[in-house]
Amino acid sequence: MWTEPTKTGKVKFVEQFKNPLTLKYTRVSITMDKETNTTRKLAQQTLNKRIEEKLRHLADGQIKEGVTFGELIEEFDQYYKRTVKPSTFASWKVFKACVLKNFNSDVLVSKITNKYLTNTLEAMIYQRGYNNAYVGAIKSKINQIMRYAYRHDYIAAPIGQLEINWKRNNSAKSIEDKYLDDEEVKQVLEAVRSVNPMYADVLLWQYLTGMRIGEVLALQAKKIFQEDGKWFVKIDCTLEYSKRQKSEFTISSTPKTQSSNRTILLPDEAVRIYRLYSLGKQPDDLLFSIQTKTGVFIHPLSIDNRLKIVQEILELDKPLSTHIFRHTHASKLAELGVPIELISKRLGHKDSAITRQIYLHVTKKTAERYSGLINSLDV
Repeated sequence: MWTEPTKTGKVKFVEQFKNPLTLKYTRVSITMDKETNTTRKLAQQTLNKRIEEKLRHLADGQIKEGVTFGELIEEFDQYYKRTVKPSTFASWKVFKACVLKNFNSDVLVSKITNKYLTNTLEAMIYQRGYNNAYVGAIKSKINQIMRYAYRHDYIAAPIGQLEINWKRNNSAKSIEDKYLDDEEVKQVLEAVRSVNPMYADVLLWQYLTGMRIGEVLALQAKKIFQEDGKWFVKIDCTLEYSKRQKSEFTISSTPKTQSSNRTILLPDEAVRIYRLYSLGKQPDDLLFSIQTKTGVFIHPLSIDNRLKIVQEILELDKPLSTHIFRHTHASKLAELGVPIELISKRLGHKDSAITRQIYLHVTKKTAERYSGLINSLDV
């Protein structure tokens, strides 16, 4: 390391390292107020760390040793923030806190095995009281983080399928709690409609299309169109509302994820709702909106709060939220025999463990029902 003077009278500490891809030297530097033993030592430590970080990101195909799981999480955090919507990143921050609480941050990434990850996830279930659904969501994030680690040469091979020994005592019920049956849909919608008809139609739209609540509340009239006698909705944006005042809500120019960008067929009942709410509106107007002092957007939490009240009134065991209508749409498609790949595409999912669980559970129940009908055949 050496020093160079600056025009302002401060001191620039400089170090260099060889790029393993180009074999050329690259400079890194840091400026301090003056040169003392303390600032020189601090500068050397800072520059060494910068060089270490830069070398990590050079794709030379060599496994980068010495990276801890905690460092990987922080690096993934910055990457994830740049690549997802603010609402998605806000959800990740909650998961991140849980991951850091339950996984050892000092473990070297290059030493992480399937067994270590599986044991830690199962400990969350059986020793720390987390439910299957939440640990399943953490497992999904761990898979995502380890894929990032593999792409950046922190591990030599992708992490394989994590076979978790889930709690079995109420697994079927926990899956059924994620969607509503026909009678429950009817009861909930009637209860909501008696207080707020527009909220009921928003939820009915979710039930008919499987759209996310942010996608529904950002839906403009012009996004519904007719082609060859059929009606479609183009989904290419979402409502940004997480941790914001209603007056600060915005419509993003892109959907939640790349796979969320889609165009889906509308059933007749959805077309009826569209015709009702598009009357007198301009193409850019929101399909579902309420004019208030803070703007025209409907707050998703207002609908969720109404659903919580309805849940208490109807004495339902299932936790009600807007998202349950999206899951219910998936369950109805599974019941109709629609392949899981097409359901995921319609929902705008690249992959979803919950959708797959619902699909397998519903198709199994349907098969059992048909089996009973076949057994009743007689002459």
